[in-house]
Amino acid sequence: MPDQALELSFETSSADAVVAQWEALRTAGLPSQADHRSMTNAPHVTLVAAVAIDAAAVSTAREAIAPLLPARIEVRGLVLFGQGPRVTIAHLVEPDPSVAAAAERIRALVPALRHPVWTPHVTLARRVPRRLLAQALEVLDATEAPRDLICDRLRWWDPEQDLIEDVAVARPPA
Repeated sequence: MPDQALELSFETSSADAVVAQWEALRTAGLPSQADHRSMTNAPHVTLVAAVAIDAAAVSTAREAIAPLLPARIEVRGLVLFGQGPRVTIAHLVEPDPSVAAAAERIRALVPALRHPVWTPHVTLARRVPRRLLAQALEVLDATEAPRDLICDRLRWWDPEQDLIEDVAVARPPA
C-alpha cells in the first residue's frame, strides 16, 4: 500500500524552477521526475510519509503550518539518496526554523513514519543508474538552480481514497 503524506507545495515560479530542471534531465534522456505522470507528481517537500496519517495529525499540521505560509526554504545543494545500482538526486533544502519546528511537532504525532529522520529535500530524479550519475550532475550544473523556493500550501495525499487535498493555503497579501 502506498504511503499517505503531508507535503509542502510551491507557488508557481518556485514549482516552475524545479520543473525546468526535471525537463532538462528528460531532454538529455536521463531519468527525471518529469517522467512521472501521476496526479500527485508536483514539486514538493514531504513533511510526513506513513502508512496512515490520522485526522488529528492532519488537523495539527493545518494549525501549525497555516500561519507560516508562505514559507521560504533555502536550497543548499544536491544530495544523493540510496545504495546499490540506482540513486535519487534531490535538492537538499533548509526550511526556516519555525517550519522545521512545526514539522517535528507534526512528525511526533505520526507513528510508523516511513523515514524516522527527516531530511528535507526536493526530488529531481529517482532510480538514476550510477553509470549515468556524472551525466545527470552535468545537466543539473548547466541548468539554473533555484536559490530558494516559496511554499504556499500544505497538501495531504491519501492514495487509498485517491485524495489530494490542500489543507492549508497561504493567505493573499493584505
